[in-house]
Amino acid sequence: MLTLLERNEWDAGLMTQLSQVMIDASICGLGQAAPNPVLGLLKDFRGELAAQNVIVKG
Repeated sequence: MLTLLERNEWDAGLMTQLSQVMIDASICGLGQAAPNPVLGLLKDFRGELAAQNVIVKG
């Protein structure tokens, strides 16, 4: 996930898929909650990210 976030352009679809895998594969609440900041950013600020050409897909 960190490697995807360090890129200049984000693949939102891939980040969402990876977040879901992290949630599904984790056996503890902390692991299930780990992708929440990224998911919230993609949900609430998608327009701003797209306007600055940060999101390339999704």
